[in-house]
Amino acid sequence: MSETTERSLRPGDLAIRCGPLGSLVLVRLSGALDLATADDLADVLNTQLRTGRDIVLDCTGLDFMAVIGMSLMLDTHRATTARHRKLIVVTGGNRAVLRPLRVTRVDAMLRLATTVDDACSQLGGLIPDPRG
Repeated sequence: MSETTERSLRPGDLAIRCGPLGSLVLVRLSGALDLATADDLADVLNTQLRTGRDIVLDCTGLDFMAVIGMSLMLDTHRATTARHRKLIVVTGGNRAVLRPLRVTRVDAMLRLATTVDDACSQLGGLIPDPRG
């Protein structure tokens, strides 16, 4: 997977790694997704939307997600749907992601998966190599 953005994490930072995964685009997040970091993710997601591929958004590495994160997910879901593509959000059971999604009932509006493998299976894409 090629890296679009990656930097060392300090408290409050967001690391974003993305690249093609078979016929899909995988975007992996770690750190904090909040008002201070949301623009970085929005830029990456907008770039990936232009590829015309389905997007797998891996949120298993997030320590914190603010409301702006859910807003970005919903915006991206709407944009992919308008382009006849799909967005799947991988939660991995991460409480920092699942709790706000469930409390606000946004989980009912998005396609969720427990693992990247599950997301790829849902989309009919390539299952990632476990070594990397």
